[in-house]
Amino acid sequence: MQARPRILVAEDDAGVRDVIRTRLEMAGYETHTARTGVEALRRVHELKPQGLVLDINMPELDGFGVLTALKARPELKFPPTLMLTARHAPDDVRRAVGLGAKDYLTKPFSESQLLARVARLLRRPIPPAPQAPDADSIMI
Repeated sequence: MQARPRILVAEDDAGVRDVIRTRLEMAGYETHTARTGVEALRRVHELKPQGLVLDINMPELDGFGVLTALKARPELKFPPTLMLTARHAPDDVRRAVGLGAKDYLTKPFSESQLLARVARLLRRPIPPAPQAPDADSIMI
C-alpha cells in the first residue's frame, strides 16, 4: 500500500486548523498540525513532511520567520510550502515567494481551491472533493 503524503498545517486559529486538517485527511493526506511558528519548525524536523501549509500571522514566530529559519537550516529539508493567510498585500506575496514559498492562497478560500493548491504543491493529481451537498461552496 502506498504511503499517504504527509502534510503539516501551521495555523493558530483552531477552527481553521481543524477544518483544513479534516479536508486534507478526507482527501487522503496524512495531516499533522502546529499552532505556532516555533512548533511548526519542531514538527518539520520531527515529521519531515512532503508539504507545509503555513499561516503568516502566528504567535511566537510568524510564517515569514518560519520560512527564514527553514532556509537557514538545510538539515530541516525545506518542504514545498503553501502560504495561507488573510494578508492580501502584493509585498507579502513577494516576500513569501522570495523566502521560498511555492504558492500563496488568501482567506477565505474554498475547499476545491485548497485541495487543488496542495495537490499542485506536491505535483499530484487533484483529489476529488469529498461528496457533500454544495461541498465546493464551503468557505474556510
